[in-house]
Amino acid sequence: MNQRHCTDYARSHAKAGVGLPAIEPGMPAPAGTGLSRRSMMLRSLGLGMAVYGAGAAKSVDHVEAAINDALGQHKVVVSVFVDGGWDALSVLAPLGSAHEARLTTLRPNLLGTINRAQTSVFAADPSLSWHPAAAGLRDLWNDPSVGVAVAPAVGYASPNYSHFTSRHFWEVGSLDVGASTGWMGRYLDRVGRSDVPIQGVTIGGTLSPTMATGSVPVAAVSDVDNYKYWYPNAWGSLTTEAMAELRAVGSRASGDAERDVARMVSQASMTLVDDLGATAAVPQPTVAYPADKSAFVDGLKDAARLLGTRVGGNALPVRCLALRAHGGYDTHSGQEPSFSTNLRITAEGIKAFWADLQARGEDDRVVMLVWSEFGRRPQENGSAGCDHGAAGTAMVIGKTVKQGMIGEFPGLKAYGTVGAGLMQDGNVRATSDFRGIYSALLEQWLGTEADGIIPGAGARPGAGAFARPALL
Repeated sequence: MNQRHCTDYARSHAKAGVGLPAIEPGMPAPAGTGLSRRSMMLRSLGLGMAVYGAGAAKSVDHVEAAINDALGQHKVVVSVFVDGGWDALSVLAPLGSAHEARLTTLRPNLLGTINRAQTSVFAADPSLSWHPAAAGLRDLWNDPSVGVAVAPAVGYASPNYSHFTSRHFWEVGSLDVGASTGWMGRYLDRVGRSDVPIQGVTIGGTLSPTMATGSVPVAAVSDVDNYKYWYPNAWGSLTTEAMAELRAVGSRASGDAERDVARMVSQASMTLVDDLGATAAVPQPTVAYPADKSAFVDGLKDAARLLGTRVGGNALPVRCLALRAHGGYDTHSGQEPSFSTNLRITAEGIKAFWADLQARGEDDRVVMLVWSEFGRRPQENGSAGCDHGAAGTAMVIGKTVKQGMIGEFPGLKAYGTVGAGLMQDGNVRATSDFRGIYSALLEQWLGTEADGIIPGAGARPGAGAFARPALL
């Protein structure tokens, strides 16, 4: 059976200055789409991808420092978005005796697509089992050199079942449909610099809204080896001369607002070209990544090489990376075999990425967050799939991450019964809030207060504060 998903559900990453078609009435605009023509002048200069700062024009007078002044071995957060709302009840299937009878009733057909003989019990909650295709993630859990914190039922109160809106909430780090900057973008606005576009990188064709900033530049690149600054219709010595002039533009203060924007964009672009060019000397991975054709796998290789690049003995000043997992997970029908294939490539890719970081000696400064906009409904539909749900599964992975669970799996008991794990609409109840995970990453890993980045993070305990899990 061919897989069916929501019409046009797979909203592409934010296209700066372009936005998205109005797929749903009232759908929030993706963070970072409210760019002016001036702040996107970079595209007319012929660069392969965009350097972006939503309010970069405000800081053009401060783009003076050389990139070498910003080199540093920063702690890094890698965000992996599982697009479409993955079926968390298959990733970590509730196959234990406490849930089995209920699951058999809810999923008589989908349950049969999981090869029970190839599942592995999840040690932190033996009532859950790793899907066979999630073996890469299971192996990381079992690896003593890597910590994995699993949130088996993460979400937020009063869940929204729109892909666009729920994803927007996760991207901006709040339940504000009007928010225009991403949670990682606001972190970069606080700690980043106006002359370092590589501080936040989306590996993919367009900017991840999580990275949308208000005042500092960030970048989106499809391929670090082929990121070139070319001048249209110029070849040979003419190209060299044109590039020299564009570099000169980046160092010329004019006093004119429009020209200063061009100066900022030109300098940031050349800086990014130089930084990415440094990866040419970095060896390709020595570990085995999945052989499948996958932009996600290629992106993970690029991410590891970026983190392993040294200029004058110093790491590139990367602080945040964003990638989209392999495949799409909006499995309303024909969930198999695509779900298992996509999950396997994603899980094996993440496992290989950590082995690559370890081989390069970079694993001690990286934490990865794997997330999806929601889980799927516990009850299957009549099309061999399952519809939009509420709480789903997220994971935090890193060498210093505290192994364990974030919240608990609430179970599958129906609403209105003792110990109910399902809400009135039949979806899984959240036992942890994604904003609490973000706050913990900011405070425990990145060393900055969540208040001011995650709205509501500074609320008093008992007055709406988000519980921070102990991640480290």
